[in-house]
Amino acid sequence: MSHRADDLSDVAAERTYALVVGVESYTVDDGWRLPGAAHDAQRFAAWLTGSGRVPPANLRLFLSPLPDTDLACGRGLPNHQPATEQNIKQALFHDLPSRDGDLLWIYWAGHGFHDDGHLLLPYADATGPHTVHLNLEAALRWWGSTDVDRRRFRHQIAMTDACRVDRRRSPRLNFWSVDYGGGDLAEGRSQFVLYAARPGEAARNEEERRAGLFTDKLLDALKGMTVGQGVHALTDVTRRLQADFDVLCAQQKAWQRPSYLIRGWDGSAAYGGDWTDSSGTAPLLDQKAWNDLAALTRGREVPPCVHDAYRWAFEVCGCAAPRQDATPAGSLTEFVRDLDDRQGRPGKPLTLPFVRYLAAHTEDREWGTRLDDWVDRTRERIGARPVAAAPERPAEPAQVHVQLAEADEKGSYFVRVWLYQGTFSFEWESSDPVALSEARSGLGKRIGIVAAKDSAKGTGRVEFHIPVELLDEEFETWSMPFGPHGLPQEVGQLFEVVVRCPDARDESAAKWRERWQSFEAHGEGQWESPTLDARHPIWLITEDGMPPNLAAFLRFADEFPVGVLMQVGRERLPEALGDVIASGVPIALWHRNGPPKGPAGTGDLATELASPGGRSLDLRKLPRTLLKLRIQAGASAKDEGRSHPLALLWDDPNRRPRLLPLEANAAHRTPPRTEAQ
Repeated sequence: MSHRADDLSDVAAERTYALVVGVESYTVDDGWRLPGAAHDAQRFAAWLTGSGRVPPANLRLFLSPLPDTDLACGRGLPNHQPATEQNIKQALFHDLPSRDGDLLWIYWAGHGFHDDGHLLLPYADATGPHTVHLNLEAALRWWGSTDVDRRRFRHQIAMTDACRVDRRRSPRLNFWSVDYGGGDLAEGRSQFVLYAARPGEAARNEEERRAGLFTDKLLDALKGMTVGQGVHALTDVTRRLQADFDVLCAQQKAWQRPSYLIRGWDGSAAYGGDWTDSSGTAPLLDQKAWNDLAALTRGREVPPCVHDAYRWAFEVCGCAAPRQDATPAGSLTEFVRDLDDRQGRPGKPLTLPFVRYLAAHTEDREWGTRLDDWVDRTRERIGARPVAAAPERPAEPAQVHVQLAEADEKGSYFVRVWLYQGTFSFEWESSDPVALSEARSGLGKRIGIVAAKDSAKGTGRVEFHIPVELLDEEFETWSMPFGPHGLPQEVGQLFEVVVRCPDARDESAAKWRERWQSFEAHGEGQWESPTLDARHPIWLITEDGMPPNLAAFLRFADEFPVGVLMQVGRERLPEALGDVIASGVPIALWHRNGPPKGPAGTGDLATELASPGGRSLDLRKLPRTLLKLRIQAGASAKDEGRSHPLALLWDDPNRRPRLLPLEANAAHRTPPRTEAQ
């Protein structure tokens, strides 16, 4: 895309005026603090009045820094005012329109919300009941109208380092309707708007550096330019930013991609992130699509693959997926509604590949066929492009599930074994209760026989369903007669081994399911130095940092944590594990006898589990990571690791064999009937 040189040839620094806003501190609450936004605005103002050569008198600077922020005005910058509704509206709609200028440049750093094509930018004095804000698009509509003298500000630029998250995700905020009016659009006036993110995306703010990633890249691109040079290079600057963020997103260092809105800059209008296709946005679902989809999803539980389907929809449409904590929750309809509300690509609505993925991965093939039909009929009716075939489900190794159910006799257990290969098949049950030592000596051979049935894929995991009092039993050391040359081998050296306590979760069942759904959404996330922080999917609980009311602390932490790493001594482990289960947390990892010290190891689980060169962890691979650690420690296990083996609680509510009631007189003589939950 190119702009007409004659339209921009007379842009001069002395005839440029700017409104620069940075909001770090809001009246809403302390959780709205945004370290770096005021500093970013000050850096942008420094470019304008520095190499940009804009007279400081032409700059209107509004900053609301955090109390601990030092924002002494740099050399050549005007004094700033608080970024309140009254101050900014006075400047934007009364003061600046009266100035005799050619170019208006708006820069805003702060929180942002997306609502039906509008970016809502709260002022510093916004509150929850009255979230006063600038509606950027409505303001630009006014600035592009005949209400502004036709001879003034023929060129207008707006740049926002702000999120564009869905307004409905913050129901406690009350964004009152804003309308600035405005007459007919004035001829010969051009606007260029550059957003840090697409609708639905969050703009990354690096709190430690107190800097927005978008502003960093923007100032790098504008470095050394005058305002006139920056204006002429806007399309090139935007392309450079988009290329930079493509790389950052591929490296998982960003979750946003800049987009733009152009009116008259080159004699036409364009919108989005694709310079070669300005045919508009993705088509929305029509009412028939919603009605048909409601009938298809009514009474259906959310399938485990829903978050994979959600991410794949963004991937196949070439869109940046939202940050993980911005993904939807609830019913399938909520997922579809969220995707329909977000900005897709021209001809590529996000909803269709999402449903296509569900169709390909559901166990119910009849339902999958109906979903595919819905995609094809809807695509043709709303005029979308063909939808790619969903990737095939990866081959999943089989699992052996072992249940130890308490019998009336103290210390005795009924033992049952299932094989999972997409569905559960019952394999074996002890005819009478057995002592734990007897189960230990006999189950190894039984597990091996069941595992050998799946010779094509191989068995990858053994899951022990146990009562809480058996959590300190070292199941991973149970012997199997299937090692090299027929020698006994520990089950934890051959398979992933996890323990589960599903029968102990009756009181926390709802929270348990909610947390597992969050795990499926955020399981591939990374963390840096996990702590007791509601924003982290996994928490680190230490001996010194374990709160006395841990169960309540975990229970009321919303969707997080989905898992905990416990570095507590053996004496406090039973209490901590009981609290984890009672609060519905599905995943926990701990050293059975407490963290090792000295030569045996550091006891730092975050370090032990981190990927090479970092402190990130793919939670979904945790059982596999633990298997590798057990194998690596095998040679020295008897000397060092045996006194500090690692144990993993991995309680998936969606993969659980259930026993159906049997006649009392046949309860343990015939194989129990099983249904897979």
